Amino acid sequence: MKITAVHVENLLLDYDEPFVIASSALTSGPCNLVRVETDEGLVGLGEACAGFEFTGDTLWTVQDVINEYLGPAIVGKDPSRIEEIVRIWDRELWAVGNQAAKGGVEMALWDLLGKATGRPLFDLIGGRTRDALTEVVAFGWDEPEALATKTRAMRAEGVTIFKIKVGDVPEKDEQRVAAVREAAGRDARITVDANQGWWDAKTAVRAIKLLDPYGIEFVEQPVRMDDLDGARWVRERVDVPIALDESVRGPREALACVKAGACDMFVVKLMKTGGILNALKVNAIGEAAGVTIMMGNMGESSLGLAAHLHVNMALANAVHADADVPGRPGGLKRDIAAGLTTELRDGVSVVKVSDDPGIGVTLDQEAVAAQRVARPWQ
Repeated sequence: MKITAVHVENLLLDYDEPFVIASSALTSGPCNLVRVETDEGLVGLGEACAGFEFTGDTLWTVQDVINEYLGPAIVGKDPSRIEEIVRIWDRELWAVGNQAAKGGVEMALWDLLGKATGRPLFDLIGGRTRDALTEVVAFGWDEPEALATKTRAMRAEGVTIFKIKVGDVPEKDEQRVAAVREAAGRDARITVDANQGWWDAKTAVRAIKLLDPYGIEFVEQPVRMDDLDGARWVRERVDVPIALDESVRGPREALACVKAGACDMFVVKLMKTGGILNALKVNAIGEAAGVTIMMGNMGESSLGLAAHLHVNMALANAVHADADVPGRPGGLKRDIAAGLTTELRDGVSVVKVSDDPGIGVTLDQEAVAAQRVARPWQ
């Protein structure tokens, strides 16, 4: 089987409501839909979700990099030779950065490999270690009363894990977390993500100690992404585990975090690592060092999210997941793919991926067409 063409479409996926975090405020999410075609008629699907502050990509640079560099470099190649293809990108093309572009095309290659072998993605990377993941709902910055209302609604749907975006003035963060805790009950699990918003280590320590009475499980990215000494300083002074997200862009950064003693957990996102292969390498570094991982996401559709969840289900060291399905209030107005399912187990909402070959999703072509965009200057 040989690759005959690589196509990319640009979409903007509208959110049900604005999603505000310390580093940005979004009303829609960029989505580059990737199709890799072969001479045997199989088509692999991938999704690149650019986040400039995380990956260095934009919607338009992803399109250009795939069309001009990544795609032409692999036409005629065997799509199953994924390690070789990634090395072509990294060595022959010197494709520094552009992580979302690489991650989207690589995702399509894994989807192709699954379809060619008749195996779901999780089987290709070690096999399933769990059959479902507990659903998570993430809240951006909002007023405490609004967060409490949303929390009560989600609890009624069986959601038991809440992720709260913080990184604001610490006292405001405390008000938000307190409101969610009161509405969710003591049995709910709560994590917080500062997205570098507290900036300096002293402020982060003060903020975390304000949040400590509310029983948070861990804190994501309390300081700047390049401040590993600061992250270690925070970790040594609080009782809550520290997770690093923006700091962990790939295997090299993961190793640097381990050497610095900067965290207890890596947050792994396929758009940051440039694909599944590097995500597996980050996990291996973490597992060897006693650092767990959480598979995160960047607001993708069910296509990109399913790929993340497949990886999570295959890795025993992936003890947490951002399993926040796009169809929940505050998520996407219109998903472009179907294949993820939720169900209640003993009153708790869980998310399952499909056992179908590859990533196991089907595209909603009408939703794709409705959200397709062109460059304003074209």
